[in-house]
Parts: sequence; C-alpha cells; structure tokens
Amino acid sequence: MQTIRRMETAASNLYKQRLVRGFCHLYAGEEGCAVGIKSALEPDDAVITSYRCHGWAYMSGAGVVPVLCELTGRLNGNVRGKGGSMHMYGKNFYGGNGIVGAQEPLGTGIAFAIKSRKIKNVCFTLFGDGAANQGQLFESMNIAKLWGLPVIYVCENNGYGFSTSTKRASATEHYYDRVNYMPGVWVDGMDVLAVREAARWAKEWCNTGKGPVLLEMSTYRYSGHSVADPGTR
Repeated sequence: MQTIRRMETAASNLYKQRLVRGFCHLYAGEEGCAVGIKSALEPDDAVITSYRCHGWAYMSGAGVVPVLCELTGRLNGNVRGKGGSMHMYGKNFYGGNGIVGAQEPLGTGIAFAIKSRKIKNVCFTLFGDGAANQGQLFESMNIAKLWGLPVIYVCENNGYGFSTSTKRASATEHYYDRVNYMPGVWVDGMDVLAVREAARWAKEWCNTGKGPVLLEMSTYRYSGHSVADPGTR
C-alpha cells in the first residue's frame, strides 16, 4: 500500500511538471481495496478495473518504473508507452479502461471464459460509484446470474463520480443491495483486512458454483477525479 501511495505521489509530480499528458487518475486513499483483493487472489484469477488502474498495474507485475514510464509515454513503459494512464495491463489483469463502466460487461465475459474452461477461478470486476448506474452493469449482472458465472462485481464507492456526490446522482446511496438475485455485501474499503476477508468469502461463494457476488467497498480518494482538477494541483 505504501509503495502504491508513493508511486502515485511521483505520478502527481510528473503531471505537475507537464511530463504526463491527458488525464491522470490517482488511486491514493483507495489502495486498501486493491491490496486486500490481491491478497485473496490465486495466480490464475482475473481482474479488470476502471481508468484508476496504476496500483493494479504495479501489483500485476509491472513494477513502479514501467508504470511511471507508461505515464510519460516511454518505450519501456508497461505497454510500450501506447496506453498511458488509463490503459495498463498485466498477466490476468485486463486493464485499465478509459470508458466509464466499459469493464463491467468485459469482466462478465472473462468470467464466461473461465467457466467454459471448467477451472476454479474467478474474475474481479471493479468499477466506481460513477459507473454504478450504467445500464450495462445491470445487463451484465443479469446474464451472470442467469448463467452462474464466477464474477465478483466490486463497486469502489468513493462518494463522488467526477465531482458529483452519490446523493445527487443516485436514488440510493447503497449499491450492494441493488439486486435481489445475488448476494450483496458492504465492506469497509479503508480496512485492508476487511477487504481481504470479503474477497476470500466471495471467491468461495463463486467457486462452489453459486454464481456472482456484488461487493460495495466504501472508500475515499484523497485527490480530485484527476490531477487536473482545481485544488489537486
């Protein structure tokens, strides 16, 4: 967690020096979600997340220097300088997606592939509260339950989608109880041990053939939506 925090501090400094172009979404404050989940993963479990993906790229084996090099568009970056802040990848880590909520159906598809191969693995599909009202999420959860897919949907609820609070954007501030056909659990996303235990439980649920799970991890980002936000720089 400390390494991710320091890496994100370095990323912020690079952005302020105008060495990083475009958006740069920092994970500072939310590291407990990723580290807790990672500690529960088997090597062949899959993960797909949103554009706030630097920490996951590091934990998937990229290393600090390749992540920072990717941010600055260098050839020795995580994906040879072509992905930038929002499109980093690793072994069984499917990104990094620049489009809000795009990873939700993709993660469901990865879980379908896992089930088709008849292996005991799962796909953790992470998204923020800003993507929790997207239509494709409900379509994905429906088909995941219908087909009994080993997918664990994780809503990292940091309280804001860009600069809009959940109170202004959602009819309910709770996301874990959105659907009644799969179990939903609220988790303290600032407690890495609570996240680890929730992830282990969700994996056990999926691996016994019971279908998908929805976890809501309550967390908070310590900077703006991106480094470009007023007050963040």
